[in-house]
Amino acid sequence: MEIQNLPMFKELSRVFCSYKIDSWQTVDFWDKVKLLKVVDSNVNYQSIYRLILRLIKDGYLLVDEEKSRYGQTTYTETENLHDLRSQFCIESTSTLQELNLKKEEFESEINALEEEFEALEDLKYQFPDIQFKIEQLKQIKIKEYNNFKSKVRAINSLIEYFS
Repeated sequence: MEIQNLPMFKELSRVFCSYKIDSWQTVDFWDKVKLLKVVDSNVNYQSIYRLILRLIKDGYLLVDEEKSRYGQTTYTETENLHDLRSQFCIESTSTLQELNLKKEEFESEINALEEEFEALEDLKYQFPDIQFKIEQLKQIKIKEYNNFKSKVRAINSLIEYFS
């Protein structure tokens, strides 16, 4: 049977498309799969375990004998896993669309904060008795602004990396 037809392959492939597998135990794979809202059941856990064994058999993972201790087997990816990723890890256009929408949302927040900076600056001169408080608020807003700028840069990097 082809590996992609095995139970839980879709979920496990999403894990190895998102993470580098280095010194992982079965529970590490399972924890990441559960983040995908998979039912926490013994059947699903066993399916993941069988898939891991298949990935070893097919040369995508190897058992790291030095790090395996006390009956806990540790796995590390091989170069062959890159081939499997290129075959099954295709970013959906909906994800890229979501990233672009999030980027637009952050850019809108940045523009609003820039306008707020100008307004706060004007208010400092209109209300000199609370100038210090206005400046404190402005510093808080600058942190928010920088946070949004960092998020936009991160999204740009992701989009560029996908391309």
